[in-house]
Amino acid sequence: MADDYDLTVFTGRLSFFSEMVHPRFFFAGDEDIKKAQEELKKGTASASEMKTYQKLVESTVHGPSGDIIPRFGRVSAIAPVNIPLVSLMLTCPASNVPGTLFLHWANQTYNAYCNYCNRAGKEVDVNESMKAYGLAVGSACTLAYGLGKAFERAPPRIKRFGVLIPMLATGAANFSNLGFSRMGEIVNGTTVFDEEKNDRGLSKVAGLQGVVQTGFSRGLMVPSACLLIPVVAESIFGKLKLLPKAGGAGIKIFQLTWICFALQGALPAALAVFPQTSTYEVAELEPQFHFLVDSKNKPVKQLFANKGL
Repeated sequence: MADDYDLTVFTGRLSFFSEMVHPRFFFAGDEDIKKAQEELKKGTASASEMKTYQKLVESTVHGPSGDIIPRFGRVSAIAPVNIPLVSLMLTCPASNVPGTLFLHWANQTYNAYCNYCNRAGKEVDVNESMKAYGLAVGSACTLAYGLGKAFERAPPRIKRFGVLIPMLATGAANFSNLGFSRMGEIVNGTTVFDEEKNDRGLSKVAGLQGVVQTGFSRGLMVPSACLLIPVVAESIFGKLKLLPKAGGAGIKIFQLTWICFALQGALPAALAVFPQTSTYEVAELEPQFHFLVDSKNKPVKQLFANKGL
Protein backbone atom coordinates (compact mmCIF):
# COMPACT_ATOMS: atom_id res chain seq x y z
CA MET A 1 0.00 0.00 0.00
CA ALA A 2 2.79 2.43 0.88
CA ASP A 3 4.25 2.03 -2.63
CA ASP A 4 1.06 3.53 -4.09
CA TYR A 5 1.66 6.91 -2.42
CA ASP A 6 4.43 9.49 -2.37
CA LEU A 7 5.29 9.38 1.33
CA THR A 8 7.82 12.18 0.99
CA VAL A 9 5.01 14.78 0.86
CA PHE A 10 2.13 15.48 3.24
CA THR A 11 -0.63 14.84 0.68
CA GLY A 12 0.77 11.42 -0.15
CA ARG A 13 1.04 10.47 3.53
CA LEU A 14 -2.50 11.79 4.13
CA SER A 15 -3.89 9.53 1.41
CA PHE A 16 -1.92 6.58 2.79
CA PHE A 17 -3.09 7.02 6.40
CA SER A 18 -6.68 7.74 5.32
CA GLU A 19 -6.63 4.25 3.83
CA MET A 20 -4.81 2.74 6.80
CA VAL A 21 -7.34 3.96 9.41
CA HIS A 22 -10.33 2.65 7.45
CA PRO A 23 -12.67 0.79 9.86
CA ARG A 24 -12.66 -2.36 7.69
CA PHE A 25 -9.18 -3.21 8.98
CA PHE A 26 -10.53 -3.22 12.52
CA PHE A 27 -12.74 -6.20 11.66
CA ALA A 28 -10.04 -8.23 9.91
CA GLY A 29 -9.45 -11.55 11.71
CA ASP A 30 -6.10 -13.26 12.31
CA GLU A 31 -6.83 -15.97 9.75
CA ASP A 32 -7.49 -13.38 7.03
CA ILE A 33 -4.25 -11.58 7.91
CA LYS A 34 -2.19 -14.80 7.90
CA LYS A 35 -3.68 -15.75 4.54
CA ALA A 36 -2.73 -12.33 3.15
CA GLN A 37 0.83 -12.80 4.41
CA GLU A 38 1.06 -16.22 2.78
CA GLU A 39 -0.28 -14.91 -0.52
CA LEU A 40 2.24 -12.07 -0.50
CA LYS A 41 5.07 -14.58 0.00
CA LYS A 42 3.79 -16.75 -2.87
CA GLY A 43 3.33 -13.79 -5.20
CA THR A 44 1.00 -15.80 -7.47
CA ALA A 45 -2.18 -13.72 -7.01
CA SER A 46 -3.34 -11.07 -9.47
CA ALA A 47 -2.01 -7.51 -9.17
CA SER A 48 -5.27 -6.23 -7.66
CA GLU A 49 -5.40 -9.11 -5.16
CA MET A 50 -1.77 -8.54 -4.17
CA LYS A 51 -2.53 -4.88 -3.54
CA THR A 52 -5.49 -5.84 -1.34
CA TYR A 53 -3.36 -8.28 0.65
CA GLN A 54 -0.62 -5.68 1.04
CA LYS A 55 -3.06 -3.08 2.39
CA LEU A 56 -4.41 -5.56 4.92
CA VAL A 57 -0.96 -6.59 6.17
CA GLU A 58 0.40 -3.04 6.42
CA SER A 59 -2.64 -1.97 8.43
CA THR A 60 -2.74 -4.90 10.85
CA VAL A 61 0.83 -6.13 11.32
CA HIS A 62 3.45 -4.44 13.49
CA GLY A 63 6.32 -3.77 11.08
CA PRO A 64 9.36 -4.04 13.39
CA SER A 65 8.24 -7.28 15.10
CA GLY A 66 6.05 -8.84 12.41
CA ASP A 67 3.34 -9.61 15.00
CA ILE A 68 -0.35 -9.23 14.21
CA ILE A 69 -1.63 -6.18 16.08
CA PRO A 70 -4.60 -7.02 18.35
CA ARG A 71 -7.88 -5.66 17.01
CA PHE A 72 -8.24 -2.79 19.48
CA GLY A 73 -4.58 -1.80 19.18
CA ARG A 74 -4.75 -1.04 15.46
CA VAL A 75 -4.89 2.55 14.24
CA SER A 76 -8.18 1.65 12.55
CA ALA A 77 -9.63 1.17 16.05
CA ILE A 78 -8.61 4.58 17.40
CA ALA A 79 -11.61 6.46 15.98
CA PRO A 80 -14.32 3.92 16.98
CA VAL A 81 -12.90 3.56 20.50
CA ASN A 82 -12.53 7.30 21.04
CA ILE A 83 -16.01 8.30 19.85
CA PRO A 84 -17.73 7.45 23.17
CA LEU A 85 -14.78 8.79 25.20
CA VAL A 86 -14.75 12.15 23.39
CA SER A 87 -18.54 12.38 23.64
CA LEU A 88 -18.39 11.94 27.41
CA MET A 89 -15.47 14.38 27.77
CA LEU A 90 -17.44 17.07 25.97
CA THR A 91 -20.50 16.60 28.18
CA CYS A 92 -18.68 16.12 31.50
CA PRO A 93 -18.20 19.48 33.30
CA ALA A 94 -14.60 20.33 34.19
CA SER A 95 -15.74 20.81 37.78
CA ASN A 96 -16.89 17.16 37.95
CA VAL A 97 -13.55 15.88 39.18
CA PRO A 98 -14.53 12.20 39.76
CA GLY A 99 -16.06 11.98 36.29
CA THR A 100 -13.07 13.72 34.75
CA LEU A 101 -10.63 11.41 36.52
CA PHE A 102 -12.51 8.32 35.36
CA LEU A 103 -12.62 9.51 31.75
CA HIS A 104 -8.92 10.33 31.75
CA TRP A 105 -8.09 6.97 33.31
CA ALA A 106 -10.08 5.20 30.58
CA ASN A 107 -8.57 7.38 27.84
CA GLN A 108 -4.97 7.01 29.03
CA THR A 109 -5.35 3.27 29.60
CA TYR A 110 -6.35 2.88 25.98
CA ASN A 111 -3.59 5.26 24.85
CA ALA A 112 -0.97 3.24 26.74
CA TYR A 113 -2.23 0.07 25.05
CA CYS A 114 -2.21 1.76 21.65
CA ASN A 115 1.30 3.15 22.23
CA TYR A 116 2.53 -0.35 23.05
CA CYS A 117 0.90 -1.93 19.99
CA ASN A 118 2.33 0.73 17.65
CA ARG A 119 5.76 1.16 19.22
CA ALA A 120 8.81 1.86 17.08
CA GLY A 121 10.89 -1.09 18.33
CA LYS A 122 10.51 -4.86 18.21
CA GLU A 123 10.33 -5.74 21.90
CA VAL A 124 9.29 -4.07 25.15
CA ASP A 125 10.09 -5.28 28.66
CA VAL A 126 6.77 -6.23 30.32
CA ASN A 127 7.83 -5.00 33.77
CA GLU A 128 8.99 -1.69 32.35
CA SER A 129 5.72 -1.40 30.40
CA MET A 130 3.67 -1.88 33.58
CA LYS A 131 5.72 0.76 35.39
CA ALA A 132 5.29 3.11 32.45
CA TYR A 133 1.55 2.48 32.43
CA GLY A 134 1.26 3.33 36.13
CA LEU A 135 3.29 6.51 35.72
CA ALA A 136 1.40 7.54 32.57
CA VAL A 137 -2.07 7.06 34.03
CA GLY A 138 -1.04 8.56 37.38
CA SER A 139 0.37 11.69 35.76
CA ALA A 140 -2.65 12.01 33.45
CA CYS A 141 -5.16 11.80 36.29
CA THR A 142 -3.10 14.24 38.35
CA LEU A 143 -3.10 16.74 35.49
CA ALA A 144 -6.84 16.30 34.99
CA TYR A 145 -7.54 16.73 38.70
CA GLY A 146 -5.29 19.78 38.94
CA LEU A 147 -6.83 21.51 35.95
CA GLY A 148 -10.34 20.68 37.17
CA LYS A 149 -9.63 22.20 40.58
CA ALA A 150 -8.02 25.26 39.00
CA PHE A 151 -11.09 25.71 36.81
CA GLU A 152 -13.37 25.58 39.86
CA ARG A 153 -11.56 28.58 41.36
CA ALA A 154 -11.16 30.47 38.10
CA PRO A 155 -12.90 33.85 37.58
CA PRO A 156 -15.94 33.98 35.25
CA ARG A 157 -13.94 35.32 32.31
CA ILE A 158 -11.76 32.19 32.44
CA LYS A 159 -14.70 29.81 32.85
CA ARG A 160 -15.96 30.92 29.46
CA PHE A 161 -13.15 28.83 28.02
CA GLY A 162 -14.18 25.68 29.86
CA VAL A 163 -14.03 23.67 26.64
CA LEU A 164 -10.25 24.15 26.65
CA ILE A 165 -9.88 22.30 29.97
CA PRO A 166 -10.43 18.77 28.58
CA MET A 167 -8.31 19.63 25.54
CA LEU A 168 -5.38 20.89 27.62
CA ALA A 169 -5.67 18.02 30.11
CA THR A 170 -5.89 15.40 27.37
CA GLY A 171 -3.00 16.85 25.34
CA ALA A 172 -0.72 17.16 28.38
CA ALA A 173 -1.67 13.70 29.61
CA ASN A 174 -1.07 12.17 26.17
CA PHE A 175 2.43 13.64 26.08
CA SER A 176 3.10 12.24 29.54
CA ASN A 177 1.65 8.85 28.60
CA LEU A 178 3.68 8.59 25.42
CA GLY A 179 6.87 9.64 27.16
CA PHE A 180 6.52 7.01 29.87
CA SER A 181 5.19 4.29 27.53
CA ARG A 182 8.13 4.69 25.15
CA MET A 183 10.75 5.63 27.71
CA GLY A 184 12.96 2.82 26.44
CA GLU A 185 13.35 4.60 23.10
CA ILE A 186 14.39 7.79 24.89
CA VAL A 187 16.78 6.17 27.38
CA ASN A 188 18.21 3.34 25.23
CA GLY A 189 17.49 4.63 21.73
CA THR A 190 15.64 3.25 18.73
CA THR A 191 17.03 1.16 15.88
CA VAL A 192 18.53 3.04 12.95
CA PHE A 193 19.24 1.38 9.61
CA ASP A 194 20.95 2.23 6.33
CA GLU A 195 19.68 2.23 2.74
CA GLU A 196 20.39 -1.50 2.51
CA LYS A 197 18.12 -2.07 5.55
CA ASN A 198 21.05 -3.13 7.72
CA ASP A 199 20.63 -2.58 11.46
CA ARG A 200 23.24 -0.04 12.53
CA GLY A 201 22.48 0.12 16.25
CA LEU A 202 20.43 2.22 18.66
CA SER A 203 20.22 6.02 18.57
CA LYS A 204 18.86 8.08 21.47
CA VAL A 205 18.61 11.11 19.17
CA ALA A 206 16.29 9.22 16.80
CA GLY A 207 14.36 7.71 19.71
CA LEU A 208 13.66 11.08 21.32
CA GLN A 209 12.65 12.69 18.03
CA GLY A 210 10.25 9.85 17.23
CA VAL A 211 8.52 10.16 20.60
CA VAL A 212 8.29 13.97 20.41
CA GLN A 213 6.88 13.92 16.88
CA THR A 214 4.30 11.31 17.83
CA GLY A 215 3.40 13.38 20.88
CA PHE A 216 2.72 16.47 18.79
CA SER A 217 0.77 14.63 16.10
CA ARG A 218 -1.28 11.83 17.63
CA GLY A 219 -0.96 13.03 21.24
CA LEU A 220 -1.88 16.70 20.80
CA MET A 221 -3.37 17.37 17.37
CA VAL A 222 -5.94 14.56 17.42
CA PRO A 223 -7.54 15.34 20.81
CA SER A 224 -7.45 19.08 20.08
CA ALA A 225 -9.35 18.63 16.84
CA CYS A 226 -11.79 16.13 18.33
CA LEU A 227 -12.63 18.30 21.32
CA LEU A 228 -12.73 21.65 19.53
CA ILE A 229 -14.32 20.95 16.13
CA PRO A 230 -17.68 19.71 17.54
CA VAL A 231 -17.87 22.71 19.89
CA VAL A 232 -17.07 25.18 17.09
CA ALA A 233 -19.64 23.50 14.81
CA GLU A 234 -22.28 23.71 17.55
CA SER A 235 -21.55 27.41 18.03
CA ILE A 236 -21.77 28.17 14.30
CA PHE A 237 -24.98 26.20 13.77
CA GLY A 238 -26.43 27.82 16.89
CA LYS A 239 -25.84 31.32 15.52
CA LEU A 240 -27.44 30.26 12.23
CA LYS A 241 -30.49 28.97 14.13
CA LEU A 242 -29.91 25.52 12.66
CA LEU A 243 -29.00 23.70 15.87
CA PRO A 244 -31.40 20.96 17.06
CA LYS A 245 -33.28 21.58 20.29
CA ALA A 246 -31.20 21.11 23.44
CA GLY A 247 -31.94 17.98 25.44
CA GLY A 248 -33.42 16.07 22.52
CA ALA A 249 -32.11 13.21 20.43
CA GLY A 250 -31.35 15.61 17.58
CA ILE A 251 -28.61 17.48 19.43
CA LYS A 252 -26.97 14.21 20.49
CA ILE A 253 -26.95 12.95 16.91
CA PHE A 254 -25.55 16.31 15.78
CA GLN A 255 -22.70 16.16 18.32
CA LEU A 256 -21.93 12.52 17.57
CA THR A 257 -21.78 13.24 13.83
CA TRP A 258 -19.23 16.00 14.30
CA ILE A 259 -17.17 13.90 16.70
CA CYS A 260 -17.02 11.10 14.10
CA PHE A 261 -16.10 13.64 11.41
CA ALA A 262 -13.35 15.15 13.57
CA LEU A 263 -11.86 11.77 14.50
CA GLN A 264 -11.86 10.31 11.02
CA GLY A 265 -10.44 13.53 9.56
CA ALA A 266 -7.96 14.52 12.26
CA LEU A 267 -6.36 11.11 12.81
CA PRO A 268 -4.92 10.52 9.31
CA ALA A 269 -3.99 14.22 9.04
CA ALA A 270 -2.09 14.08 12.34
CA LEU A 271 -0.32 10.83 11.42
CA ALA A 272 0.70 12.38 8.10
CA VAL A 273 2.38 15.48 9.57
CA PHE A 274 5.73 13.71 9.97
CA PRO A 275 7.15 10.95 7.72
CA GLN A 276 6.79 7.46 9.18
CA THR A 277 10.42 6.76 8.36
CA SER A 278 12.66 9.55 9.61
CA THR A 279 15.86 10.40 7.72
CA TYR A 280 19.02 11.57 9.49
CA GLU A 281 22.35 12.81 8.26
CA VAL A 282 24.91 10.76 10.18
CA ALA A 283 26.39 13.99 11.56
CA GLU A 284 23.08 14.63 13.35
CA LEU A 285 23.35 11.38 15.29
CA GLU A 286 25.73 10.10 17.96
CA PRO A 287 29.50 9.89 17.18
CA GLN A 288 29.43 6.10 16.69
CA PHE A 289 27.44 6.61 13.47
CA HIS A 290 29.75 9.21 11.90
CA PHE A 291 32.22 6.87 10.17
CA LEU A 292 30.09 3.95 8.99
CA VAL A 293 30.65 2.39 5.57
CA ASP A 294 28.32 0.37 3.37
CA SER A 295 28.85 -2.98 1.64
CA LYS A 296 30.86 -1.21 -1.09
CA ASN A 297 33.11 0.39 1.53
CA LYS A 298 31.65 3.83 0.82
CA PRO A 299 30.79 6.25 3.64
CA VAL A 300 27.21 6.02 4.89
CA LYS A 301 25.75 9.52 4.68
CA GLN A 302 22.21 8.89 5.89
CA LEU A 303 20.48 6.60 8.36
CA PHE A 304 16.79 5.95 8.89
CA ALA A 305 14.46 5.11 11.77
CA ASN A 306 10.83 4.12 12.18
CA LYS A 307 9.23 6.76 14.43
CA GLY A 308 6.27 4.56 15.40
CA LEU A 309 2.63 5.62 15.30
